[in-house]
Amino acid sequence: FLAPNGRVFYAGDQRATHYLNTAGSGSWSAVGSRKFGSRDYGSAVMYLPGKVLYAGGGRTTRTAETIDLNAAAPAWQWTGSMAHPRRHLNATVLPTGEVLVTGGSRGTTFNEPNLAVRVAEIWNPESGVWTSLASNAVNRTYHATSLLLPDGRVLHTGSSDALQPTGEPAPPQRNAELFSPPYLFKGARPGISSAPSSISYGRSFLVGTPASSTIAKVSLIALGSVTHAFDMGQRFTWLGFTAASGGIQVSAPSSSNGAPPGYYMLFLVNGSGVPSVGKIVRLR
Repeated sequence: FLAPNGRVFYAGDQRATHYLNTAGSGSWSAVGSRKFGSRDYGSAVMYLPGKVLYAGGGRTTRTAETIDLNAAAPAWQWTGSMAHPRRHLNATVLPTGEVLVTGGSRGTTFNEPNLAVRVAEIWNPESGVWTSLASNAVNRTYHATSLLLPDGRVLHTGSSDALQPTGEPAPPQRNAELFSPPYLFKGARPGISSAPSSISYGRSFLVGTPASSTIAKVSLIALGSVTHAFDMGQRFTWLGFTAASGGIQVSAPSSSNGAPPGYYMLFLVNGSGVPSVGKIVRLR
């Protein structure tokens, strides 16, 4: 992950975590060691600028921990544990700032789809508590992916034919499911009537919405790029805003360290925690 100090943060799978300074010929420096040991095929996500959640992995744990890279001396801290141990899981940050975990196996060898965990869980970053949600229909373990869509649903797909402990290949899953998070069942969604296709660092921009009086938060989430239980492109940040004629005036991120250049989904979230359909914008 790109850290707030401009260095690259290496989160795992090994217990020791490091910064990579890309200046000159490059150099590594220690950041700290996680509470849990190896978290191979766990999943990490930067759920706020500089704040990383690492969940599951190893052989096999339900624990999770966080680190705040904005601190003077960053250190890993325990957060709540999931209901189920799992590896090969996917962690997806949602428009509300919560983190959804899907798929994976509770087995202790490399790939055990017969021990798949189908129950989705959602993590609240304010309380550190996980809540169990609905289950998907098929086993999704190694090489499964989960991706946030602009409509607020999560695409959960795939699972490879990697060998099982029996030596037989696992049944490949060449299908997909759509998960609707709880916020899609909490009432009407705010709408975005207009938004720019491109936004610039440190500048404000107008987002047209007929629901401006109901908007409580504005979130910006980088488009995903998922493989091997990890979405290395996933970034999330809240944006400040003020009331404006015909909508709200939103402040773009001030620094590329907090939000690297690229394409993002912009969401408006109302006071009931219901997000709009996302608008894709380019940050540069």
